[in-house]
Amino acid sequence: MSRPLLSLYTTMREFEGLHERHDRTRSTSRTVTVDREALIHLLMDHSRMVEALRRTGQVQIRDGD
Repeated sequence: MSRPLLSLYTTMREFEGLHERHDRTRSTSRTVTVDREALIHLLMDHSRMVEALRRTGQVQIRDGD
């Protein structure tokens, strides 16, 4: 069995909970209140994915506006 390319911090329960929270938010809302730990996990996962893609030369990231 091969080793996974990436291990994630975010659990499926957290991921689905974040989606559910977003679905319950009005489209006109500018903010969404989410579980702090789930957000931290999501940010850590994003950092790991970006780093993995950078190592392979497969990512392009905008600086922002």
